[in-house]
Amino acid sequence: MNAAGIRAWLRERLGDVDADRPLQELGLSSRDATALAADLGRFVGRPLAPTLVWQYPTIAALAAHLSTVESTPVAEPSREAGEPIAIVGLGCRLPGGIETPEAFWRFLDAGGDAIGDVPAGRWETFAPAGDLAGLPARGGFLDDVAGFDAAFFGITPREAEAMDPQQRILLEVAWAALEHAGIPPHRLRGSRTGVFVGLSATEYGSLTMTDVAGVDVWSGTGAAASIAANRLSYLLDLRGPSLTLDTACSSSLVAVHQAVQSLRRGESDLALAAGVNVLLSPGITAGFHRAGVLATDGRCKPFDAAADGIVRGEGCGVVVLKPLRAARRDGDRVLALIRGSAVNSDGRSNGLTAPNPEAQAALLRDAYAGIDPSTVDYVEAHGTGTPLGDPLEAGALSAVLGRDADRPLLLGSVKSNLGHLEGAAGIAGLLKVVLAMTHRRLPASLHFRAPNPYIDFAGLQVVTEGTPWPRYPGTARAGVSAFGFGGTNAHVVLEEWPAATYPVRAESSGPQVFALSGRSDAVLRARAGELANWLAQDDVPLGAVAATLAHGREHLPVRGAAVGESREEVVEALRELAAGRGVAGQADPEPSVVFVFSGYGSQWAGMGRLLRESEPAFRAEIETLDPVFVEGAGFSLSEALDRDLPDLAATQLTLFGVQLALAALWRAHGVTPAAVLGHSMGEVAAAVVAGALDVADGLRVMATRARLLTELDESGAGAMAVVELSPAELAEFPEVAIAVYASATQCTVSGPADQVEALVEHAERLGRLARRLPVGGAGHSAAVDAVLGRLRDDLAGLTPGEAGIPCYSSVLDDPRETPTFDVEYW
Repeated sequence: MNAAGIRAWLRERLGDVDADRPLQELGLSSRDATALAADLGRFVGRPLAPTLVWQYPTIAALAAHLSTVESTPVAEPSREAGEPIAIVGLGCRLPGGIETPEAFWRFLDAGGDAIGDVPAGRWETFAPAGDLAGLPARGGFLDDVAGFDAAFFGITPREAEAMDPQQRILLEVAWAALEHAGIPPHRLRGSRTGVFVGLSATEYGSLTMTDVAGVDVWSGTGAAASIAANRLSYLLDLRGPSLTLDTACSSSLVAVHQAVQSLRRGESDLALAAGVNVLLSPGITAGFHRAGVLATDGRCKPFDAAADGIVRGEGCGVVVLKPLRAARRDGDRVLALIRGSAVNSDGRSNGLTAPNPEAQAALLRDAYAGIDPSTVDYVEAHGTGTPLGDPLEAGALSAVLGRDADRPLLLGSVKSNLGHLEGAAGIAGLLKVVLAMTHRRLPASLHFRAPNPYIDFAGLQVVTEGTPWPRYPGTARAGVSAFGFGGTNAHVVLEEWPAATYPVRAESSGPQVFALSGRSDAVLRARAGELANWLAQDDVPLGAVAATLAHGREHLPVRGAAVGESREEVVEALRELAAGRGVAGQADPEPSVVFVFSGYGSQWAGMGRLLRESEPAFRAEIETLDPVFVEGAGFSLSEALDRDLPDLAATQLTLFGVQLALAALWRAHGVTPAAVLGHSMGEVAAAVVAGALDVADGLRVMATRARLLTELDESGAGAMAVVELSPAELAEFPEVAIAVYASATQCTVSGPADQVEALVEHAERLGRLARRLPVGGAGHSAAVDAVLGRLRDDLAGLTPGEAGIPCYSSVLDDPRETPTFDVEYW
């Protein structure tokens, strides 16, 4: 039983519901699950336990499980303990209206300062105005912490209201990070993807759970810090570790370290590492103010003589991580590498919240184990701008990484731009360094006027203005530090990944299809308008954008497309779509595309040449098939497309190659078959595309078949034709066989040449369609029986495998019967 059939049965039973939504959310009780399992078991022909509905909680998961043939897992190759980890995607939401990595870079490169006043009404909700008098009212604040597209994630409005804004923001930024990585979230369902979230603020729970009368079923999960990671794993169906970490200001960098370790151990195949912080209550601010921790002028001044404290900030950052080998295998864009990381504790320092320079130095030595510290160009420091913290941090850096004045270690801190994002501070610094590496430019660290007199700057230098990344010999390297106020320290070592090694997608010379989608028509139109404006202002290659939209984005229910060959045509088509004049509509949630492969006679002179010239995927498949054809058929497939083919055999084999390349082209555009069907020689290509035959065996079948049919063709005794006559009307011509039942009133006939010619003349006299096919033999008739023995001998030993997708036969009586594709079938 295939998955599509099971999904159809479940939908008939449960209604037209989202196949990826848990059945429990649709109201399925344990009693309902028992009844459903019994009925479903009768449908699939074997008893099913009711617990199956909880193991596979959605229609899609149930159908996939029940249709899957159990197989022995293939062991993953072991990973090296120090294998580089690739950063393949970034996401952020930061003060100053920053919502994308590109916007963050523009902000940094321009020396942006996002510190502003507390948003109106933010704290008054939780404290009388009089209690706020005298508190610092400056910080790095997000523009909006209340807004959330709950419907996008399938969350009810009531549950969304109970969710900590940090959970909401994390969901949206994580989705954006996966889009930035070109990884549609649906591809990660059921995968060993880990989620590691740094989060130290729990104000929302403290504020909402005190109103006992208002506590409801959603309040507990909405307030729990652990749920920040768990909800993301749940909604995207991620099966790796799911951890929320709280080490205060180092939380998000510790999360990165844990993600790196999980990937290197093979515990995760992909990881999302994140940090999020939202300032909902004035309580912590009041405590910091009374402890003298906050800067009097609302500015964080790292390493400056006037440094007198921090300014608080909020935001979220997410990085998508993969082992480098996996990223290269998958063709991911690698933004930077993580070469090392370390975490330790201050231990018993001079006080619970006092830093320990010896522990910081030990941390750096651990992080740079096996890496020459003299090759580090820059460190994104913790750099809180405190009188004690800055000198101690600088001293540890000098001791381990410092060098002479001719080549100083460069320093900076993004806290000077955004404020101290606390649980998200480390990830903000890491994002800054990745962007600086990719742009080969270091942005300024703000508010540095005079060096702190307690810091020896002999081998250190604060970056006070935007400057090119140092052009020292070797690979660019940098470090990122984050220290928790309770003593948990973290450091991550980053290394550039040369842009020249990125896989370059060849441009198609023909029209490009720009596929867009959204949860609603309004969202779709908005996205079309945004894309049109961006393409009008940016010279990014059109083919790269089209490919990313097709393969690197989730395809949501409401879909539209814009087609164009030039930038101007594409922009105009997108603006038509944005204005509601383009073609858009609701997509079938369970699309089932069937690839149908035609028989001989569908070809024409020059077939495939234009596609080879204009479509990289088609050309790549032709190039892949070429050596197989040279060995198995005795000629080059690529050269065959450039010349008139000499005979029936060469034409059939070339058509077979074109069919395989067309299937590869559709798959490259994101169209994958739910099933395949072939007619005549097209059944061979169908078997190969389904995985029942490999290309070499498919070519062997084709070559043998074509050679034997050529012998029949050369005899000239047979013929074939298409006639507009029904099977009943053809009964008057018993010498002619029906080769193809094309429709109720049209058939392809085969038989002796004189009889076929007489039938063609008869149809023409009746005013019906009649066309003789350009073949000399009587295929699909008793005439081929003469060569069946030789066919069996020549294909002896053919061992087809099991098809990976359903195959339908055009010759078996029952279309549900799966063809074997063995010698007897051919």
